[in-house]
Amino acid sequence: MEQPLSPLNQGLNPLRAAPLWGQLVSLPAAAPTTDSREAKPAAAPPGALPLWLALQPYANARLCLFEVDRPESRSPVPIRRHVIDCFLEQSGIVSGYNDTALTDPGDVRLRGYLCRAAILPVSTSNTFDWLAAEQAWATPGFREEAPLPWDPMLLGTVQAPCQGVMWLGDLAQLSPQGGLPSGGRAQFAGCLVQHFGADYGPGGIGLLVQPLLGEAIQLVLRPHIVLVLREGDTLTLIAERYGTTVATLRRINPQLESTQTITALEGDSLAVLAGRHGTTESKLRSLNPVLQQSETYITSEGDTLSSVAAEQNLSLSLLRQFNPELSSWPSEEPLPAGTTLLLPVYRSTTSIPAGMQLLVPGYMPSTPLPTGEWIYLPARRSAPVLDELPDPAG
Repeated sequence: MEQPLSPLNQGLNPLRAAPLWGQLVSLPAAAPTTDSREAKPAAAPPGALPLWLALQPYANARLCLFEVDRPESRSPVPIRRHVIDCFLEQSGIVSGYNDTALTDPGDVRLRGYLCRAAILPVSTSNTFDWLAAEQAWATPGFREEAPLPWDPMLLGTVQAPCQGVMWLGDLAQLSPQGGLPSGGRAQFAGCLVQHFGADYGPGGIGLLVQPLLGEAIQLVLRPHIVLVLREGDTLTLIAERYGTTVATLRRINPQLESTQTITALEGDSLAVLAGRHGTTESKLRSLNPVLQQSETYITSEGDTLSSVAAEQNLSLSLLRQFNPELSSWPSEEPLPAGTTLLLPVYRSTTSIPAGMQLLVPGYMPSTPLPTGEWIYLPARRSAPVLDELPDPAG
């Protein structure tokens, strides 16, 4: 039997209008919505596709989403990758009038249903292994669940909002080994899932009750936030080309946060090492506890945080960092005489002993990045955060 055209080529509306639509998905005469965990849908007629797999032949997108340990935290840590085949249709374009804090004008709104899902580990030697034709597919129609690493008694899955990457195209082009297919009219781009589950409606609970065809999904395709690396690409070249910083690229790409051990040379200081390895002094301190050593300073009458910082050649932010109890103390208000402050031993220009073993970022700004891999780019309207900027007085 000839395989029907995928919705990417034929369009969803003509497919739904076709007389065979009900037979294709094998819907019963009365098809109440149900949750797969509560009850199984009615059995399909003999020879028809199972309900949960009805849309799989028409799947036109594959997502790779990152499940994180603390979705609400400022710096969540990825713990698993979720591979999801979807049946999607376009529902609009984000413009300057309806964009949000998580989207940019030009992003494409998509909606549809999950067809099947699988889980992959975060660490991999092939960043396109999620595009292998076959995976260890699990629960059809729903996000896969797995025990949380800190509590085996709990189940966890990817939660919205979450970001990842997607391949929008004919899934028949995917190879058994994985890798980005070439040719055709497919698109590889970033994505942001905004919502799992059906919308709340006037007569239902929506989020808890799913259509028989699978779990609903709403997302945006983000064509400007992923980059496939070419030969000769370095962090410096990419930062210059896309108007960002090396530190920003490292922050949004955890795979670039690998470290290497170096031996300090004569004359090295935090400022010198930060410039040589394309990082910041605060990052070097966080990687090396030995650089967080402190010494005491006893305030005199009339001392303020600003005056102490200027006298000791420190930035005000670094002084507050070493004295968190004074984080809200006004910088120009006199401190009580005799207050004990902690000052960093290793300041911006303090010489580091030659021979000291230190950790630095593994990818230097001029290190060629692996050709064919992909990285995230910052959102076009975003700016480097404060702690990524060099601190001249720190």
